Amino acid sequence: MPRTPDSSQGVARLIGCGIFKNEFKLLPEALQNAVLPTFMDSMLHMDPARLDGILSAAMISLRKEETVLAFGDCCPYMREIASREGVARTPGVNCCEIYLGQERYRQLRSERVFFLMPEWATRWKHIFITELGLHTKALARDFMAQSMRRAVYIDTGAVPVPVEPLAEFSEYTGLEVTIERTGPEHFAAALESALKAARKAGFRQDGGNG
Repeated sequence: MPRTPDSSQGVARLIGCGIFKNEFKLLPEALQNAVLPTFMDSMLHMDPARLDGILSAAMISLRKEETVLAFGDCCPYMREIASREGVARTPGVNCCEIYLGQERYRQLRSERVFFLMPEWATRWKHIFITELGLHTKALARDFMAQSMRRAVYIDTGAVPVPVEPLAEFSEYTGLEVTIERTGPEHFAAALESALKAARKAGFRQDGGNG
């Protein structure tokens, strides 16, 4: 398990993707208490330019507060946003790697797996039909068959496995869905890493913290 954060250092701000909202509640209490969380709608992932703008504005309003970003490489300027003074981001290319850990994520990616996090599993119809324009089963199956062999639902333990939505997803896309059970350990480690980096970076004397 990750080391317990030093609560004497004060509370940092956490701006995170809503994909992690329920999973945040599974973290050790000390880690939860080390940050003040705000979670954004995960659908912003489908509009990277808008996510850029919202995060940039948030960083301006929080420019004097240590801030952790719980995101992957979800928008064009994410690295620039995360490199600002007193800001650090969770390591990982996307939410699935952050939660599974790099080794397991890369192993599954090499098997041409399509990932479903709990928060998206119940919204798959909106994502595929409205956001991606895959209005028919034939379109969805053709699209997925080009690069994916199967789907994996990441069971974080935060919510019950959505059996019916997963069955509907499988029938619509033609992908078999298997369950990958995992705990919050990798997510906790990623948050602690970012929290440590944000605190280490601190603020220049002319920027101040107050």
